[in-house]
Amino acid sequence: MRNLCIVGLQWGDEGKGKIVDYYADRFHSVVRYNGGSNAGHTIVIGKKTYVFHLLPSGLLKGKRLLIGPGVAVDPQTLQEEVEMIRREGQKPNLLVDGRCTIVTPLEKEMDSFIEKLRGDRAIGTTKRGIGPSYAMRALRLTPRAGDLERGTFDLSSAMAFYRTFLKKLPSMEGWTDSAKASLKGVVGDVGEEITETNEAGHSVLFEGAQGVLLDLIHGTYPYVTGTHTLASYVPASLGIPATSLGDVMGVAKAYATRVGEGPFPTEIHGKLETLIRETGREYGATTGRPRRVGWLDLVALKYAVKMNGVSTLALTKLDILTKLKEFKVCTHYNVRGTETDVFSRALPELDSVKPVYLDLPPLYGAELTTARLHRPMEKFVEFLEDEMKVSVSIVSMGEERTATHQRAARQARA
Repeated sequence: MRNLCIVGLQWGDEGKGKIVDYYADRFHSVVRYNGGSNAGHTIVIGKKTYVFHLLPSGLLKGKRLLIGPGVAVDPQTLQEEVEMIRREGQKPNLLVDGRCTIVTPLEKEMDSFIEKLRGDRAIGTTKRGIGPSYAMRALRLTPRAGDLERGTFDLSSAMAFYRTFLKKLPSMEGWTDSAKASLKGVVGDVGEEITETNEAGHSVLFEGAQGVLLDLIHGTYPYVTGTHTLASYVPASLGIPATSLGDVMGVAKAYATRVGEGPFPTEIHGKLETLIRETGREYGATTGRPRRVGWLDLVALKYAVKMNGVSTLALTKLDILTKLKEFKVCTHYNVRGTETDVFSRALPELDSVKPVYLDLPPLYGAELTTARLHRPMEKFVEFLEDEMKVSVSIVSMGEERTATHQRAARQARA
């Protein structure tokens, strides 16, 4: 079996954690390759809900867990998650790459400071210090996981840098020792292990954080995350050959959500907004903030599918549409009087485009079963396949692990 990358195709929160958990049985290892503890991947098993910010979502399937060098690791969050899962009677089989960027209390304080500087143009970050940690990595002022473990990094230069901006620095007393303890015995070379795993005939599942539209370069800048979210970042992040990427599965909701500020062409307001948010439990897994909601944006979705070379789709939250008496998707943007379905052409002025909608037959009251899709649901999925030119192999109809329908392969019509 080939390696597989699971990537979010919207603004994050697409349900990647559940899809990774669903597929993890088929792979030897699950690898986080980007982002940090600003991501929250949720897995629901029966009445129990798990939220992981750093540990890969293959944990509950007993898989080898790898955190690659492109991830910003907050040792405190990592320790909290490890302790939480140990209380559940499990021991994570974990390896953290020694080249991972480390998030210290200094970066968290800087994150809040920068948000205040932006005033009414604040981005709406999680204030977990992710952006500043990557910036400090570029400035060569922050420690890496291996540096902490070996005790070979001096934070004095970083603290001198932060004193230039911050009136008062957060206390660092005991932080180094605590961070070092959280990494004891789990630091190594993730890229080398992936290569050895593949050479032994085993496959690896790459778990992405956030979504394509939050990519630092290709997303809705400046309302983006601090790193890269594309599937093509996997080889660069992990230090493995590009040929090791394997297949790419894109995950998208049947509607759209966004946390924080930034353009959102298909955003819904009013009673329908509230209905979708409450029915879909659209609150941030990391911050608890209410997510903005909108109709499915096919213009943006095509952009994400093409850019990532998506070979198959996982469609989530289809069950929420069965509670709505109307259903539409955005097929084009109106940009100053001209219609386009090319996202990159509209991106520079995305905050002012007008969505062009197609009304679809409502799925209100459709039967939910994992054995088959109700015919109106199946017709919508086929419509989506034809629009994206990619097959939909997974349909999620609820948060619980078992509320998942696997579709037979279908060649999307040209």
